[in-house]
Amino acid sequence: MTQDINLGGTIYISSKRAAEITGYSQDYIGQLARAGQIEARRVAGLWYVLEESLLQHKHKADEFVPTPPIRVS
Repeated sequence: MTQDINLGGTIYISSKRAAEITGYSQDYIGQLARAGQIEARRVAGLWYVLEESLLQHKHKADEFVPTPPIRVS
């Protein structure tokens, strides 16, 4: 199957290519897509994602710094 697909004038990349770009696993890309956290379409059983949506998600995830809970006495 191809690495890119044009759906309604929008170019989507395959989950395999998305995994190569981000370092995420293809399974994780699928989880993000199913959860609606990235813009994606399922075509012939394969996930195709909007690259910009994926990169925005990755940037936001990379910037996240967890804060420890505040202990209440």
